[in-house]
Amino acid sequence: MEPVESEGGEPACFLNLVCEECGKVREGGRCPLCDAPAAPGPDSPAPPED
Repeated sequence: MEPVESEGGEPACFLNLVCEECGKVREGGRCPLCDAPAAPGPDSPAPPED
């Protein structure tokens, strides 16, 4: 009898690392896409000057 190799993807224990919004794998607990700092837009207030 030949050995049977399991098929499939990653184990379910990695499910908590997947972002619910976009499906990307989180890095260090943060999603590289959804948790990225937003770039200031033209309507954004200027940062306070020291």
